[in-house]
Amino acid sequence: MPKTVGDTLIGVLDDLGRTKLKRFRHKLCERKQEPTIRRGDVENLDPIDLTDLLTRTFTEDGALDVAIEVLRAIDCNDGAKELTDFKKAQESWVTSGAAKGSAAGPNNMIKDKHFVDHYRTALIERVSQLDPILDRLLERGVITSNAYSDVRAEKTRQNRMRELLDVPLKASGSKGKDVLLDILMEQEPYLISELMGE
Repeated sequence: MPKTVGDTLIGVLDDLGRTKLKRFRHKLCERKQEPTIRRGDVENLDPIDLTDLLTRTFTEDGALDVAIEVLRAIDCNDGAKELTDFKKAQESWVTSGAAKGSAAGPNNMIKDKHFVDHYRTALIERVSQLDPILDRLLERGVITSNAYSDVRAEKTRQNRMRELLDVPLKASGSKGKDVLLDILMEQEPYLISELMGE
């Protein structure tokens, strides 16, 4: 079973040791970019809980970027390199088409926009099988369990889809959108073939 983002982050944070982990938490709170993390939220968190906080706050891809940034800021370049290498390996795995059932990224572009962005309105209005789509996105690590709950909390199907596209999927970038498109092809084949035929 391949290592997940969470496994990799936990391993790197665990390897920091107590003092460097404390410096990591301190520097994380000094970040000015949104979303920010308050000192009280990270105080005394172990690597597992800290990883959970990072992925909930920034999504998995964003958590990697933030962790790399903070590790470099505290001169833990080995940890930053390990995460950078992991991220590159993940990206090449997806874009090479090696991901099981994954459509190649460049083929999902229409007029310099990803298919999901290009047909955003149609997807919001017409996707009907949202629960199994959410289940598969969670299973494949594109969204976190908190994002899953946030999307499910929306009252209408359209608001759920809007929430999915606006928050966790936007943060996951084209890789996450490629996975969503694969899932849509399985769950909503007639809708996707109709949109692709336009």
